[in-house]
Amino acid sequence: MKRFFVAICVVTAGLLAACNSWIDSSINTDPTSPKDASYDVVLPTIQAGMGYVMGGDLGRTTSLLTQHNTGVDRQQLGIYNYQLKESDVDNAWRFNLYGGPLNDMYIMMQEASADGSPHYVGVAQVMMVHTMGTITDLWGDVPFSNAFGGATTIQPKYDSQEQIYTALQAMLDAAIANLSAASSTMSPGGDDLIYGGDLAMWTKAAHSLKARYAIHLAKRDAAAASKALASVANGFSSNADDMQFTFGTVQTEANPWYQFNQQRDGDLTFGVKLSEVMNATSDPRRPFYAEPDDSNEYSSLSRMGPFYSSINSPVPFATYTELKFIEAEAQMRMNNASGAHAAYLDGVKASLERTGVAAADVSTFMEQTSIDPGAANLTLELIMTQKYVAMYTHPDSYADWRRTGFPVLTPTVQNSEIPRRFPYAQSERLFNEANMNADGRAGLTIFDRVWWDMP
Repeated sequence: MKRFFVAICVVTAGLLAACNSWIDSSINTDPTSPKDASYDVVLPTIQAGMGYVMGGDLGRTTSLLTQHNTGVDRQQLGIYNYQLKESDVDNAWRFNLYGGPLNDMYIMMQEASADGSPHYVGVAQVMMVHTMGTITDLWGDVPFSNAFGGATTIQPKYDSQEQIYTALQAMLDAAIANLSAASSTMSPGGDDLIYGGDLAMWTKAAHSLKARYAIHLAKRDAAAASKALASVANGFSSNADDMQFTFGTVQTEANPWYQFNQQRDGDLTFGVKLSEVMNATSDPRRPFYAEPDDSNEYSSLSRMGPFYSSINSPVPFATYTELKFIEAEAQMRMNNASGAHAAYLDGVKASLERTGVAAADVSTFMEQTSIDPGAANLTLELIMTQKYVAMYTHPDSYADWRRTGFPVLTPTVQNSEIPRRFPYAQSERLFNEANMNADGRAGLTIFDRVWWDMP
């Protein structure tokens, strides 16, 4: 009996070993859980993720710090009063940035490079720069070069913001080259929900982002203004070029501002400072930005208006309006008053037209001396204040305020300063504390400055 059992085992083992030769090895592959997804599936997912986090956690939090919006209740009231905690930014950091679009962008860059699809590489690089640029502007030093190793690098080291800025400009140069490649195994088309596969538009976006990140260093780099102008020349040329994500008209595709206001009605209202600036000039963008309050006025009691908070409103990433204000600032810093004035007026007009203001109202608004004081009387404060109005809801407005001090904001908390950075995420303290606290970062608070934010 014992011998018979042994014999059976030997025969069974032989049969099992032989299975490899006659059973299809893919029989246990789950078709509903593919290991890889095609670019035309991943690209729109990345873009929607970008729109959701920029118009969601990041746009909402920065809008409270810049007084674009007012925090009235619950978490928004706490952030408005500078109780910005590590738990407030954890979901954005873990799931909506590093664990979401950024990781997918990196994988797309690697796989598209490997299979000879430089056009997809270039698109992914532009999106990567926009997202990482926003992250480093909010947090300062962050993981980048070591951030996408997956399970092999679960505790990534941090790069300095200076290193990241250098890398971002280099990545944009690479993106421009990739987007102009003569051939590409695969190229984006209808799956590209931002530009529909128009590589010339992506190239303009790359140059426009180069201008943004150049002008951010105006206090660090004496050549920042001239570098910005060089990129402006090849950037957006009209509102039609704007890099933005437009949401759908059904609840499952809704704009994040719309979703928030539906789910947290009353937690957030129109900004104290923004309403003050716009009311002072009878700004015709007010009914687009805000709803009238109970007194039929536009104030911090107003709800957000339809332009940015309708169900299908676009979330802007980079715009022609922003680029014209970058040009105006750069020209001002280079003492070219006439050039600054022309670009400034173009920026104001582009914002009004982008918002939907009627042509007659555009002319009336721009005829005010408080809006157009002439080239000789134009100031950096006026340029940045009008850019602040034009950049309502955009996270980069927070960077503008920190680096220029305009518009002048009064802290919402007595005897306090306005926060100048986001706190590191709770998950970083729990799982990557050594790297987070390395290189002098231990003890940083929300009132400390990032590298480019010089006094």
